[in-house]
Amino acid sequence: MLEKQQPIVALDHPQKPKKTRPPRNNLMLSLKKNNLELNLYSSLDPDILNKILSKVLL
Repeated sequence: MLEKQQPIVALDHPQKPKKTRPPRNNLMLSLKKNNLELNLYSSLDPDILNKILSKVLL
């Protein structure tokens, strides 16, 4: 039995929009002083970071 042969054509797949990720929360600074361990991450507000460091490092 002879069949008509047709070329195989790839279908266009709809493109999914890329998800926008929030920026990563990277570890910026890890301090250990006496019994205190402090890990500071990039998402922390710079003003708060400065206040914390001024209190801890004195």
